[in-house]
Amino acid sequence: MRKSLMLCGATALSLSLLTLNSRASEALLIGGGYNLQGSQGQIELNVKWVQDILKAQGLRVDTYFTDGSEAGLDVHYMVNPGTDTSPLAPLARVFGDWTLENRRYRENEVDDVLGSTRRGELEPRLREIFERTADEELLLVYNGHGSQSYSTPDQVTMNLWDDTTLTASELHELLEPRRSAFRFVFTQCYSGGFHRLAYADSSQGSELSETPRCGFTAESAYRLAEGCSASIDSDDYRDYTTFFFAALSGQERGGDIISRDPDRNEDGMTTLREAHLFTLEEAYSTDLSRSTSEDYLDQWQPWYLRWLPTPAYLPDNDYADLFRNLAVRHDVALNGKTRRNLRLALEEAEQAVQTLANEQQSVEQQIQELQYRLQYGLISQWPELMGPYTGAYQSMSASGQLQEIARQTENLPEYEQLVQLQDQSASLDQDMLDRERLATQYQKMIRLRRLAQLRQQLEEHGSAQQQADYQSLLSCEEAPLTR
Repeated sequence: MRKSLMLCGATALSLSLLTLNSRASEALLIGGGYNLQGSQGQIELNVKWVQDILKAQGLRVDTYFTDGSEAGLDVHYMVNPGTDTSPLAPLARVFGDWTLENRRYRENEVDDVLGSTRRGELEPRLREIFERTADEELLLVYNGHGSQSYSTPDQVTMNLWDDTTLTASELHELLEPRRSAFRFVFTQCYSGGFHRLAYADSSQGSELSETPRCGFTAESAYRLAEGCSASIDSDDYRDYTTFFFAALSGQERGGDIISRDPDRNEDGMTTLREAHLFTLEEAYSTDLSRSTSEDYLDQWQPWYLRWLPTPAYLPDNDYADLFRNLAVRHDVALNGKTRRNLRLALEEAEQAVQTLANEQQSVEQQIQELQYRLQYGLISQWPELMGPYTGAYQSMSASGQLQEIARQTENLPEYEQLVQLQDQSASLDQDMLDRERLATQYQKMIRLRRLAQLRQQLEEHGSAQQQADYQSLLSCEEAPLTR
């Protein structure tokens, strides 16, 4: 029986998982944003990356991306303003289009695209695949964008082309015909709501589904994820996808061998769960990632166990090991004051983020005031600048007058101040991101301590059925993709 692999978005599968097994013969690769402005270059690069890996393994790869094979722009990316500046850049800075000034658009360069990801086209294909492979193991990986739910977690979405969506609840319904194991990886914002796929009732999240379902997400159902940059420099990427699939492939995005072997049990094969644990330890990003078995521990804990005193020592399990490793890496002393010190370090990092945010707000106010003054002076001299879509403006552009205005603008003292402030704002953006990443490391350590204790509590206080359910999720996460 042929085993199908279904992959959506940025992913790479371990060579060790896909070789030496002729039964793995098909892959479905789906990626892209929800519209042109949400279709970043990173997503396209991820899709091309996984396509090359899967094809190299002799797999049939059916690829669906953005608008399919339709002609037209469907990807945007950013150019380096220091190396590719247009002669109208000064006007873009003054009139508030600086971000768009550095943005470029093109048609995607993904090979062998078979169709679009519009819901109206994608949903019937998903239904057909789920039914056709009902008795075959299946992996679904999605990398794109997602929206938050303001009701139950299963209403979070995959955001598809032409601003269409598919919720976790709707995907849960599509999975009903399946009788064999289903695994997933979701890397978008609010992706944690898709852990509800593992439960019989997606709105409740208590009793597990009859067929094994499990997976991994970059974030909870309530937090933004890192990623989806318009940059075309893969060295910039620190998202869940980058670390998770580097672990599975054994190589970083640039082709270098990864720094540490993710094969925790040293059986010669990296499973999805091992890739997840590797990511928890190695990813220095804003992603606070989780697995279905971890979601189960969160759902399971009875209220009265939350009031038990915290044990003096952590139990011996994977999460405790990860916590200790991260604590050493971030100079967190392991003693009786560890929990208190972690909370203080987190508060300090979050306060630093807020301080930077306040500073940036002040800078942005100064930028706006300078822009207004510069705009007033320029429009007073050249009123045609008020209407960039008018015939008068077009005449200025055709005659070269716009370029001359831009050159004159560049020599104004206030313009030089504006450039400095805009550069300062960009620097503050990066500083805030760095502090948010540091804060996430402290949050991650706090969560790993809690998961270590929850797992121990389940072993001591959980019913036989609850412990069996948890073990079934672990088995699903730890199983190899090929038998």
